[in-house]
Amino acid sequence: MAVGVPSNLNANLVREYWDTNLQMESLFRDVFSALRTKFDRTKGIDIPKNTLTLEINAQANEGYRQTTVGWLHALDDAPRYGDLQNQIGFEETLREKSQLVYFNEISHAVALYNYGIHFHDHVAYQLNMDKASKMLGNYMEELFGLHYRQALLQRLSVNLTFSPIFQTQRWNPRWFIKNAATQPAYNTTLQTHTNNIANALIAAGTGQNATLDANYMNALHWYITSNRIEPLEIGGSKGYILTVPTNQKYHALNLERADSMANYFTSVNRFNDKERSVFPEGACLGKWLDIYLVEDERAPTLTIGGTAAPFTLTPGYVHPGSNDQRDTSTGARDIGFLLGNAPLIDYYPVNVHHKYDDQNYQKWEGKGAFCMRGVNLRMYDNVTATNTSWEQRYCIVCAFARSTIRA
Repeated sequence: MAVGVPSNLNANLVREYWDTNLQMESLFRDVFSALRTKFDRTKGIDIPKNTLTLEINAQANEGYRQTTVGWLHALDDAPRYGDLQNQIGFEETLREKSQLVYFNEISHAVALYNYGIHFHDHVAYQLNMDKASKMLGNYMEELFGLHYRQALLQRLSVNLTFSPIFQTQRWNPRWFIKNAATQPAYNTTLQTHTNNIANALIAAGTGQNATLDANYMNALHWYITSNRIEPLEIGGSKGYILTVPTNQKYHALNLERADSMANYFTSVNRFNDKERSVFPEGACLGKWLDIYLVEDERAPTLTIGGTAAPFTLTPGYVHPGSNDQRDTSTGARDIGFLLGNAPLIDYYPVNVHHKYDDQNYQKWEGKGAFCMRGVNLRMYDNVTATNTSWEQRYCIVCAFARSTIRA
């Protein structure tokens, strides 16, 4: 198949005199770009304590489309006491669980003129392969940020649902919904789990009580402790990261609210240099106990469909560029993530690389970015899974109402 003929220059720009400085579109910053720490599982045994993403290079498993990641349960059986006890028949059996992680192809390409009248139109604007390469790099970086959020919410990046992998996206089993009296129970049946989440969101409501505030942070800290979420090491100390949807930042910092957090958490200017260097500039809002609040301008949304079971839940994400597919109505929910140690597994046998194509003696030239990658939520289970056999102690989905913001 030949290279697709690129678009001609916008007619409004084809004129005798012009300003040849095109302005690049300003896009949302992505906290996951700054907070990602690389770790190759093939080069170590223990998962490090300072990473959000466990990266697995699949070259050691060439010929496979998936790999198994194991997990070992801590010893917790009762000990034997006294000098009259023996160990025979009372040994504890090591208990392991595992998960399969997958990868699939990802690609995107652009087309440009390489000579001719339309090339002449474009060259004054420096619309060339150098600029296209930079934009492809930005595109892929934003795409990976999208995949991280998809895996945190839906357990898999969307490319793993396509041929030849054909996996089904499901919901993260661990939720903590603001203003919900009961948190949704996990169920191995996807529709049942969807109904449980939807019922909890509906019960929480869409009013101010369902938005981020100091009461939620106290309850979240209790939930972290009671569920033994594994902490990160941040700036030399242990802690967690809460990605705060931009809409919820208003509620958290609104001084008119009696439950505002603004007067109670540690401000960024009191962080040590190591803590400050971890976060993208201007994104960290402060620290509540050992939870760092980081604004996420690309936070997903979730929309409930239906008035009774079976419900549907539709996530909305910011895709690369200005392609924002989130539901910004007041009935939607904002989604943040409480992140502990390595909640994501990034499985990549082939890093991003570029290929060229051309047509008509390179009059039209195309450049594409290609990789093989898959982002998976780190979650372990038995071969035969049950509603309670899963192990996921690395992140929590935090859901809030999108109430109206006023000046």
